[in-house]
Amino acid sequence: MGIRTRDLLEDAYVAAGDGPRGSGSGHASPGDWRAKRQHLTVPMDREGSWLDVGCANGFLMATLPAWCEERDVMIEPYGLELLPKVAILARVLHPDMADRIWTGSVMEWSPPRRFTYVTALEDLVPPSRLGDLVDRLLGEFVEPGGRLLISAYPNQHEVPRDLFGDLVACGREPSGRIRIERPGRGTLITAWLDASSSVVT
Repeated sequence: MGIRTRDLLEDAYVAAGDGPRGSGSGHASPGDWRAKRQHLTVPMDREGSWLDVGCANGFLMATLPAWCEERDVMIEPYGLELLPKVAILARVLHPDMADRIWTGSVMEWSPPRRFTYVTALEDLVPPSRLGDLVDRLLGEFVEPGGRLLISAYPNQHEVPRDLFGDLVACGREPSGRIRIERPGRGTLITAWLDASSSVVT
């Protein structure tokens, strides 16, 4: 990402402020937001910690744990955001989570701990580096026995990438798959990969 492009993106997210818009979901209503993101709770079937990679304004961190709690699953949210101004906005909007929102690049930042669940978007890296992203997150971010969730959210004007096939092609067979077709509103695609029960050092 060029510096100018990054600055423009950063300014756009900051200008969008709180709610779904500032979390990359356009003009979604609260109901639309839940319909687009609630499926992430499906693999979160036991209590634990969760790192949202690319947390933007922190709105998902503020809403997803409540959806999990409806199923008696308690999730403690953490966030990592690449863009410094956006991370600052997230801390301001969610002061109760400010000390759990970090700034850094997912391919360079070293997490201070591991997490039961880690969520990330496949477009954080070029397609050729998807395997590197998965290996890094499973190897350094996800705790033993935890889960990595990789998602794609193509809009209605885009041909969805074959996320499941891309993972298989780079030697990472998904442990679970979710694909939700939303006519006129795009497709929701999430794969999860279970971490081994022990960490190899």
